[in-house]
Amino acid sequence: MAGLLYPAYQKLYSALTNLEKFGNESDFFDNISCLDGFFSEYRNITFMLQKALKGTKYFSCYEKNRERYLTDHWFVDKRNETTKEIPFQLVKEVLIVVYTPVMGFPIFSKQYSVESDTPISVLISEIKGQFGEINEKEVFFSAIFSFHEKGSNDELLNRLQSGISAMMSFMAAMEKDIGETCALCDELKSRIEHAKIVVAPIDFLQAIDYVYYPERDSFDRAERASMAFLPGSDKTISHMPLSELINKSVFKADGTAFASFTLMHAFLRCINSETEIFPAIMVVYGDGTYDLDAFLSTLKTTIYRKINEVANQILSGNVIEVCYMCMYSNIPFSQEAMAMTSGERLEMSTSDIMVCASIDDRLNEKEYVFDGKSMAKPDYVACVIKNGQSNSLNLSRNNLFPIWYAFKQKHEKPQLSEEAPS
Repeated sequence: MAGLLYPAYQKLYSALTNLEKFGNESDFFDNISCLDGFFSEYRNITFMLQKALKGTKYFSCYEKNRERYLTDHWFVDKRNETTKEIPFQLVKEVLIVVYTPVMGFPIFSKQYSVESDTPISVLISEIKGQFGEINEKEVFFSAIFSFHEKGSNDELLNRLQSGISAMMSFMAAMEKDIGETCALCDELKSRIEHAKIVVAPIDFLQAIDYVYYPERDSFDRAERASMAFLPGSDKTISHMPLSELINKSVFKADGTAFASFTLMHAFLRCINSETEIFPAIMVVYGDGTYDLDAFLSTLKTTIYRKINEVANQILSGNVIEVCYMCMYSNIPFSQEAMAMTSGERLEMSTSDIMVCASIDDRLNEKEYVFDGKSMAKPDYVACVIKNGQSNSLNLSRNNLFPIWYAFKQKHEKPQLSEEAPS
């Protein structure tokens, strides 16, 4: 039997279904249609709930939870505009960023509207002539999309995810207050929790990573995976208390973030020596919290992009340390290998190594290097952790240069005096 909350859950599911086809490669007509449908169904959630609860003892719970959770009235305004006045006024911005092992630099940026859209395939074809001047073998680059409402700088996808998260919290509070059992609601909740807009990290929705080979005029597009994500985040863990990681018994080391980070990944590799381990970046903040981003990609472009994103975050936020883990391949050095693309060199790999590295806001450097062939042996891992820390970056220096340089810029920036000039 359908419960009191079933109609509202159906409308929430319908709202999210409208967003399933929204994407950076969809044309404006389809994306605007997705948004218009979403706003209409999103607003209908509370209409349905009001009707279902009217005259029951639970209506006061509805009013209480609505005031607590549904505080962003922008969604109501957009529903009224898109159903009565004008379709959603969508703006798309495309940024093309090229990466080398030590830096990233933009080569193209433009905003588009429904009157002036250009497919990404056409855009890349128009600018690929610049790629051969950068590197004749291979060029790593990302197409990064952002969406806005006309006249606003707010990132649309962030706001949509925030509103959806608030509505899910509202519905969970209503379910707790009503306390009924509803099989239909449970089925809809499961579908809602697995909707793309709910589970996908922002960078999966916004960025496409590529490599271009000028000599053969061809592209590869990255296939990516990630660990479980928090709704509305692009991290596996977002702003969690650092003390919980440092004091966790299984990863407890010397009381530092980097030691716990290293022990965690060395332990995972030790018990799963035949399983591919995801590269990871941990960002530590001055307020005692941390983010952890664990991801996998078929192209190095993704690692380059994420490292450059963290470098930008250092310049704008209260980041005090960045820890990095990656598996590197041992490739015999030769002139022939140097003339190959990175993918071709990877096929020559004889073994792998795990590197854990750290840079902090005082430019202190730390690095551990583990031989992948020996990491199944707990005694070897324990020995490296106890005796193998280097106080300078070696194997990871090139990759982490953007982070080091960002800390250096921030470290050398003149600090404002606490006293006003007389």
